[in-house]
Amino acid sequence: MNIGMRSMSAFAVLSNLGVVSPGNNSERLSVGEIVVGEMSSLQKAVNESMNNYKKVELAQATVDGVKVDGLDTNLVVMKELLSPVSEIWRFLVSLALWDEPLKSLVFCLLSSFIIIRGWVVYFVVMVLLLSAAFMLLTRLTSQGKPMIEVKVSSPPSMNTMEQLLAVQNAISKVEQLVQDANIVLLKIRALLLAFPSQATDKAILALVMMALSLAFLPTRLLVLAMFLEVFTNNSPLRRASTERCTRRLREWWFSIPAAPVVVEKDNKDDKKTK
Repeated sequence: MNIGMRSMSAFAVLSNLGVVSPGNNSERLSVGEIVVGEMSSLQKAVNESMNNYKKVELAQATVDGVKVDGLDTNLVVMKELLSPVSEIWRFLVSLALWDEPLKSLVFCLLSSFIIIRGWVVYFVVMVLLLSAAFMLLTRLTSQGKPMIEVKVSSPPSMNTMEQLLAVQNAISKVEQLVQDANIVLLKIRALLLAFPSQATDKAILALVMMALSLAFLPTRLLVLAMFLEVFTNNSPLRRASTERCTRRLREWWFSIPAAPVVVEKDNKDDKKTK
């Protein structure tokens, strides 16, 4: 009891002298601007940086652990990871092709109702909130459990020659895609430069009609019209007319001439070869 009274009286004397503030506990001693027994802001920042660095190291270790060798194995892993997206895309394509007319009709009516009421933004907000709720519930139910592994079937082994042929085939496909993209851009360039042709006249008329539609029609009706035009193309009632329109659109596209291209060699390359 005497020891406690002495310590209390000593703390009171230090408090009266201004060495210790009255509100501090016995573990914190304030001497001027220095607080003994408390972690400084610099130490807090250093500790926080060290903790963050450890988290980054752990995350990087998981990244290094999931790397696999081989183009075919990486493609199989990517296909498995994108399987949910591909399933959703396959379902939407099935609806657009009207493989099951009843489901497609319900989806068309529901989407048209959302568009005409102006609920597209609210629908996006609902999807984001549901995604956040799903992530939160998954986090709460999987605490302490290891992360679910992605299981893929190993592709058949390929020798070096087969891998080189696969890479060459992939490069050829990429080259073909680039060539097709260049042709599209050259045709668009010919349209913008008003190269004399019937395709240019039709493009000018289409642009004027689009501009007038955007100027005088409500945006909500335009979005609804675009949705119905795209989604009901393959419906039983419009399938024949869609095929005729597609054929005419292809004829119009093929009738557009491509802008000429001249590939010039650099003079520096010619000097180097000499």
